[in-house]
Amino acid sequence: MAGLVGYTKGYISAVETGVSKPTTAFLHAYERALGVDEGSLAASAEQAISQVLTTAQAGLMPEPPKIDPSLLPVANKGAVLEGVQSILLQAIAMVTAAAKQSPWPGAEIVVTFQSEHDPLTVFPELAIPWRSALRQALHAGWNVVHLWRLRIENQHRFELIARMLSMLGYRGKYQPYLFPNHVLPGAPADVIIVPGQGALWLFGSRQSKHVDSGFFFAPDSPHYQLMSQFATMMRSQTQPLLEVYPERSLDFKALALQFEAEDGAQLLLKEGLSFQSMPIAIRSACIQRILQAPLVRSLQEQTHLELWCQQLLDHHRQRVHLFEQFLQDRQHEARHVVTKTAILRLLSDGELPADDWLRDQPQSQLTLAEALAWLRHVIWLLQVYPNYQLAIVDAIDPAYFPVAWKVEGRQTLILESWQVTDTEDGRENVNIIIHDRTIAHSFRDHFFTYWERLANRERNKDAVIDWLQQHVSQPVKL
Repeated sequence: MAGLVGYTKGYISAVETGVSKPTTAFLHAYERALGVDEGSLAASAEQAISQVLTTAQAGLMPEPPKIDPSLLPVANKGAVLEGVQSILLQAIAMVTAAAKQSPWPGAEIVVTFQSEHDPLTVFPELAIPWRSALRQALHAGWNVVHLWRLRIENQHRFELIARMLSMLGYRGKYQPYLFPNHVLPGAPADVIIVPGQGALWLFGSRQSKHVDSGFFFAPDSPHYQLMSQFATMMRSQTQPLLEVYPERSLDFKALALQFEAEDGAQLLLKEGLSFQSMPIAIRSACIQRILQAPLVRSLQEQTHLELWCQQLLDHHRQRVHLFEQFLQDRQHEARHVVTKTAILRLLSDGELPADDWLRDQPQSQLTLAEALAWLRHVIWLLQVYPNYQLAIVDAIDPAYFPVAWKVEGRQTLILESWQVTDTEDGRENVNIIIHDRTIAHSFRDHFFTYWERLANRERNKDAVIDWLQQHVSQPVKL
């Protein structure tokens, strides 16, 4: 490949793994070497990112698809399985049978896909039934642990992430983990463990690219226990690829705070102003109004609300200090993109951004004085810190903005999939943290591409400050 592209192996590897950003000339040379149309790689990346964001926004549904009743197990007792189709049919039958039963405490379905090609790419006809079976099990409350080994191609990673997002939002947890690159399998070998149904030991007996044969062990077989122990050992070598938290999880807040301290740029795309730019005094005053609202609450409800609000205020205080330190260090830049309508609603109605956990609380609206103070502080940040940039846009393309998303540092992507308007589809709002350097790198490039497409009046710092000052000097009264 190095000879065809005309670049060193080191540079090609750095681009493919997300360490370096490819130049336009490199992309054209790479496309010629692959024999694809000019510009197709960049277009493919945008399509992949859009797919991930759209799935995060709309793919978390409570009811899974139905299973085709004609899919039957290959074996009901210990057996030798030959061929990818036989392997998948047996796995689908095992997971489907488990989905008809309630899981017992601590029981998990464990699946490993670590071959160069997973079985679903070899026999795609059974991909939908397999995923449907997993979603049925998740809907029934089963936790599914999936151990993956990712190839370096961006497209493969994005397709995989998009598929994973459709597994979220059920009673059971879908938990994907990654094998580090240095933990390499000598030959294709995988396991599938379904409590109460059996275990599959899979391997490649005819070639080295994917599994094509295997043994099925019934749950009462001594082999089953050994396979379960082996799966536990494999899991210990992995690291989580993504983590999912309920919409108002304080654990998510705490973890996201850790990633805000990561080394690297901070890129944010959301509806309203970042809470990092809200002065602590404004947040505190808002919380005091909420706690003092003339509502009938039990002592327990009031105590719980006070504790929850105090935790949010403590978290807010840490975020503000961390952001100020980030800007003062001036080693990396922060770029935020927000909408004009959100700022105008803040001024006219005191309305907090859509992703604010306090937004639905009585008396949560800011006073006009507080809204103006927030905007003046944003202006001050823009004037004092050259590494802080804010774009204020008329609207954000839904392809970029079905969810709020943020790239932290060099390897973490945060998706906050709250909904802008109320819907009746029953999907659960969740917060997703993706730990993958290549995915984060691609979203970073996607952000910069979007930024460069903005009109100068939307992203030029002087123009943005002028727009803010104009609305501060002539505010719309509440």
